Amino acid sequence: MSTRRRREYLQLLDAAKAAAESAIDAFNRVWHPYRYEATLILLTNAWELLAKAVLVQQRESIVKGQRGDTITAETAVHRLQLRKLLDETQVATIQQVVSLRHAATHHLLPEVPPEVMQHLLYFASKFFRYVVGKVFPAHLRTMNEDYLSLSFSDLTTYADKVQKSVSRVKKSAGHKRLVWLLERGIQFDGSQYITEAQFEQKYKGKKRVLPHLALSRFIRGAEMVRIVPIQAPRNFTADISLRKGSAADASLPVLVKRTEIESDYPYLTRELGQKLGKNQNWVARAATVLGLKGVPTFHQAVRASTTSTIQRYSEAALQKLQQKLATSPDFDPYHAPPVPQARPA
Repeated sequence: MSTRRRREYLQLLDAAKAAAESAIDAFNRVWHPYRYEATLILLTNAWELLAKAVLVQQRESIVKGQRGDTITAETAVHRLQLRKLLDETQVATIQQVVSLRHAATHHLLPEVPPEVMQHLLYFASKFFRYVVGKVFPAHLRTMNEDYLSLSFSDLTTYADKVQKSVSRVKKSAGHKRLVWLLERGIQFDGSQYITEAQFEQKYKGKKRVLPHLALSRFIRGAEMVRIVPIQAPRNFTADISLRKGSAADASLPVLVKRTEIESDYPYLTRELGQKLGKNQNWVARAATVLGLKGVPTFHQAVRASTTSTIQRYSEAALQKLQQKLATSPDFDPYHAPPVPQARPA
């Protein structure tokens, strides 16, 4: 008895998922002299097949011309945008991958900063899983792997590196080609790319290049990613803080602050109570009511076991409580409303 053949869109989906994982594998291999090119080729293949799986499942033809050829990757992805399955920023990210893939396949890939590759791989993979979940939710259960990428360099972000490349467009052929490839991906209109000559015309005679490119809008609207492996020694915690960049710098730096628990948070709850002439319960309630708990300036919870934590407080927390008692000697935390905590900027 012949076995029933799997539907075409499911075959396309299976191949797309295999290509996506192969792209991640290619990027993370220890020795791979063709790493970026292989990653871009496989990642583009994954997106082309996924887009075609969606279109076939929704009964839209993927054939072009009279020879039976199918539509290109960039056209297939563009059709997902027309179907509202991807927004403008998501499509711009994927189209940059496709544009770089074409350069790698048909000629030579210019030097691409690792921050740009990490950004494109991370978000293109994230959006890939998003579309699978939206159209083929039952297939998400086979896409729950965790991957680890190591980096020993002091990397920044896609936005930072792209801005630096844009600033060198008029002096460096390599930077100019990279920026053009990214720009033409973002500018793809569903049928054709802008030429290098059209790209040059955008900033010809202009003092600054970036404001005249679609890349400028993309950097302002897209989230950034930075891979930051942190090794936390014993009795240390690792805190990652994001701060908003300035108007002149669209990158989002990641600040890593190293904390020595016993020095920065010298007081246990009971010790804080002894300093204040209060019992342990009073201190715990007051810290909650005054919004000290969970704020790194005042408090740190240290894991003691699988089920318990130790609460430690800073000198700033002691001063805050002393000031409260000085201004309100009858302060009763058990009958006081909690102080609203301001959200960090």
